[in-house]
Amino acid sequence: MSEELLGVLIGGVLATVGGIAGAWVNNWLTERREERQQARQRRKELVEGARQRMFGDRMLRAEIEAWIHDARDKGDTVDLYGAQLARADLGGLDLSGARLGIANLLEADLSGAKLSGAKLNGANLQRADLGKADLDEADLSGAELGETKLGSANLRRANLYRANLRNAYLSAANLSWANLGEACLSGANLYGADLHGANLRGASLCNAVLSGANLCGANLSETDLGQAELSAANLENAIVAAEQLAQAKSLAGATMPVGTKHD
Repeated sequence: MSEELLGVLIGGVLATVGGIAGAWVNNWLTERREERQQARQRRKELVEGARQRMFGDRMLRAEIEAWIHDARDKGDTVDLYGAQLARADLGGLDLSGARLGIANLLEADLSGAKLSGAKLNGANLQRADLGKADLDEADLSGAELGETKLGSANLRRANLYRANLRNAYLSAANLSWANLGEACLSGANLYGADLHGANLRGASLCNAVLSGANLCGANLSETDLGQAELSAANLENAIVAAEQLAQAKSLAGATMPVGTKHD
């Protein structure tokens, strides 16, 4: 076979293979475009469903996720102000900086959710699960948090002014430098919680469990400590009167404001 004929044959084979490969690539690209278009259409439908259901029927998790992604893609704040989210599945979602003021989150699952800087003022979070949630610098002023699970949650510098935390579970929660002024924490479980530097002025801690809690430098002026369990708590440099401490159920092993150990 001559070199010229061999070249023609090889060229033909390569052209055929190239044609097949080109057709496959075009088909693949077309399929991907169609998939992206379908995904965009699906998100559009979910966002519309979220918009329609936000103030009435229960929103689906997929609708909430689509709402969040749509806002992020547009560079907007996630706006769920006043939304009806009772018993919604929001666990692990990124709602940082979201507007959730006066939203109904009764018994909602927010465990592990990212809510740093979120606006939850006046929201109903009764019996919700916020275990291990990140609420750093979140605004929870006036929020309803009765019987809410906040174990190991991060509430550093959060605003909980006049919030209702009656019987809430806050064991091992980080409440350092949080504003709990005039908040109701009656019967709350704050075992091992970090409250150093927190403002608790005028708050109610009657019957609360604060065993092993860190209250170093906390402002407890005018705070109701009636029957509060403060055994092994750290009260060093805390602003609190002797008359208030006398109301506590127990101070056994606690570090007192002046740094001495209570018997």
